[in-house]
Amino acid sequence: MDYLKIQDISMNFHSKKGITEALTNINFSVEKSDFISIIGPSGCGKSTLLNIIAGLLKPSSGSILYNGKNINNNRNVLGYMFQKDNLFEWLSVWQNICLGLKLKKQLTDENIKRLNNLLNVYGLSAFKEHHPSELSGGMRQRASLIRTLALSPEILLLDEPFSALDYQSRLTVCNDISQIIKNEKKTAILVTHDLAEAISTSSKIIILSKRPAVVKKIVNISFDSNLTSLERRDDPKFSEYFNILWKELDTND
Repeated sequence: MDYLKIQDISMNFHSKKGITEALTNINFSVEKSDFISIIGPSGCGKSTLLNIIAGLLKPSSGSILYNGKNINNNRNVLGYMFQKDNLFEWLSVWQNICLGLKLKKQLTDENIKRLNNLLNVYGLSAFKEHHPSELSGGMRQRASLIRTLALSPEILLLDEPFSALDYQSRLTVCNDISQIIKNEKKTAILVTHDLAEAISTSSKIIILSKRPAVVKKIVNISFDSNLTSLERRDDPKFSEYFNILWKELDTND
């Protein structure tokens, strides 16, 4: 049985001008501890698909199955990390990462201990009383991820979380975040425009066609499991994967 199954997902948007087809019969499976990247031409519906998986949009047809059952009754297994960190500037780092647990009345001694451990392990314990404006972009993204992890989701949905960073910071934070996800043994689905980012983090890459998008190709990515995201970029197989993805994206549909 598939851990997470995206099954026959189609999405049409209705307006006064008519119907716009965004996604058509999208199918793929996600295994536990997979790191999936979704790539495709700009405007093809990558974020739309992620929002459907998250339950933020209802598809025109199809379903999302979690352990064989409709995920609608199990949305708590999902955690969503947006393009912007969405940290509240008037709250401290600690108050930000505790907010979800506080709202759900789950701020127990055990969870407080776990969050303090996450802050310590990922280099933010000295900044827990700082406000977001006092953090670097990379630190803000780590704080955002810890806030997402606070509610113990099994599956993380990442919508271009590094896109607002400069190139050097993006490389570093991408490496940091992918290591955190690996260390915490989470399953992840990432939407990105960056082929190198997808290759350096993923176990599988879903390539969507131009709109109306279909799954054009699924590429399995295999590196030595001990390599970090940054180290993958120096591996000889990296350029081979890059060429495969580029050719698929560069082909006229």
